Amino acid sequence: MSNQVTDTGIIVKIDNNFATITIKSTDNCKDCGIRFLCSPGSDREKTITLENTINAKVGDRVAISEASNILLKLSFLQYGLPLIGFLLGILITTQMKIQLKPVELFQFLCGLLGLGLAGIISYLIIKRMAKKPSKLFVFEKIR
Repeated sequence: MSNQVTDTGIIVKIDNNFATITIKSTDNCKDCGIRFLCSPGSDREKTITLENTINAKVGDRVAISEASNILLKLSFLQYGLPLIGFLLGILITTQMKIQLKPVELFQFLCGLLGLGLAGIISYLIIKRMAKKPSKLFVFEKIR
């Protein structure tokens, strides 16, 4: 399994079997598709908590890699779920016997409502993922 190194960081805290890693923010952070999974820290630093699978110690320098399929999962949450909400909003209203004129405008507005609701659900799922110790990344010690 070959993982692409996302960034390097330093372990600042070990709690039970979880390591908190501090990563320096770079210009690449603003273009990163998974940037919302890092919690903002102080002075251009971000932190992420991962399972300590390598028995690292505080102060160790580590390389962080994306786990497999992370971008596919996050892309579905960011784009696929809202698209499904939009289509469901339209399809559900086509099954209703609405007597409004123009019906297409009502269907479109219901599609936008479905898009908005699915977007909020997606946002809440991603926000909850960001607060938990991440299984979306793996790390290894740099020697």
